[in-house]
Amino acid sequence: MRPVPSRRDLGMVREPHDEDGSLTDDDVALAERLYAEWNDGKGVSKSQIEIREWGDATAHGRRPDRFVRRTLGVSTTRPSRQTDRIGALENQLRRIGEMPEGTQYEVWEVQLQHARAACLQALRIWNDPTANYRTGTFSLLFVAAWNSLAIAFLKLRGEEWRELDEAGIPRERDGTEQAMVTMELIDRAFPAPGHVGLRENVRDWVNLRNCAAHRHLPALDASVIPLAQAGLVNFESALASGFGEGWLLGEHLSVPLQLSGFQDPGVLASAKRLQASLPLDVQAILSRVGEATPELLADETYVLRVACIPIVPASGRSPDAVAYFMRPGEVPEELSDALDRFVVLPKVGRLPRPNLGAKEVVRKVNDRIPWVFNVSHHANVAWKLGVRPPSDASDKSSTEIQFCEYVPAAKLYLYNQAWVDRLEAILTTAEDFQTNTGRPPQPKA
Repeated sequence: MRPVPSRRDLGMVREPHDEDGSLTDDDVALAERLYAEWNDGKGVSKSQIEIREWGDATAHGRRPDRFVRRTLGVSTTRPSRQTDRIGALENQLRRIGEMPEGTQYEVWEVQLQHARAACLQALRIWNDPTANYRTGTFSLLFVAAWNSLAIAFLKLRGEEWRELDEAGIPRERDGTEQAMVTMELIDRAFPAPGHVGLRENVRDWVNLRNCAAHRHLPALDASVIPLAQAGLVNFESALASGFGEGWLLGEHLSVPLQLSGFQDPGVLASAKRLQASLPLDVQAILSRVGEATPELLADETYVLRVACIPIVPASGRSPDAVAYFMRPGEVPEELSDALDRFVVLPKVGRLPRPNLGAKEVVRKVNDRIPWVFNVSHHANVAWKLGVRPPSDASDKSSTEIQFCEYVPAAKLYLYNQAWVDRLEAILTTAEDFQTNTGRPPQPKA
């Protein structure tokens, strides 16, 4: 049974008044007694209470309900399951931007809808393979999303979001109240010390919007992925903490499909080259990341660095879709040198399809090493390293897919350039040549 709310608990302590019709202590005592009687679950109805206390059988229980509500500030009306269901459906409509008839937006709700719509549109632009001005357009919409989200937070908390003049009066333009500038809104909505990375991330996006919004800079797209990923995670977290999980964007999103971009083993080394091709003013913004303090760089709300690493399963069969984040401590040991700079996003990818026959491999390797290398040598190395099975093997297709593929229709093995590079690396010295081929090296004539 719910406890009977006291007058003091409800913040309604006041001096009794007898002559002007205001509440008296006797009114409060009566309301507390009636609420307790109705709430104890013994089956006393409000209509029975109404007849007993007021001698009124015509109001169908509404009179005690009004009296308790006015006196104690609590309701004696229990919503039905249908009412709860209608409320849930109404909330679903509001979350998709529709307003049921007869209802009104909350003071913060319009801005929250604007924020979600702008963020989703920014993602559509980013994931559109035909989009030009990708980063510039994304930055315009993403900053607009943060601007509206900050206003929604401040309105929800009843805090000032408008730009005020010297007299404290909101400034207007064409009859519309003007909001503070974006970073001032962000600083107020997400105060220190718990949101340093978030605020610095938004600051970088504001700067990018100001200098890149109308410039076609394809190289910038790859450079800002860490800022974009961290910013999106921040946005989703802010929606959940401020307005509840029902307002999250995750249900609208999916892993974007890619034609390329996940198969470049040199992706970690290419970032500086890409940035060097950008205009100096844009480079200055990106350099903030390199000049940030170690504490800020370690804050995943500022940058969430992503490395795209090609992974080929031992079975040779790639899953339909793999995309996941590995945080420091989970990254394989061989990537330890990058732990202080990258959060790694492995994605299964297939290396270029093999197209070299054994004779072509032998010719290419012969051009690179100081020893005679023939087809027999090649067969020994391939069998020894498990790149292809022996000639008498029953399963011809058991190859190391990273280097080799069996073509059943032609009954032959094809190799790729990576295999040529591998052979050069393991056959250059006399000792390595004999270890891997099983035969002593013969210098070329």
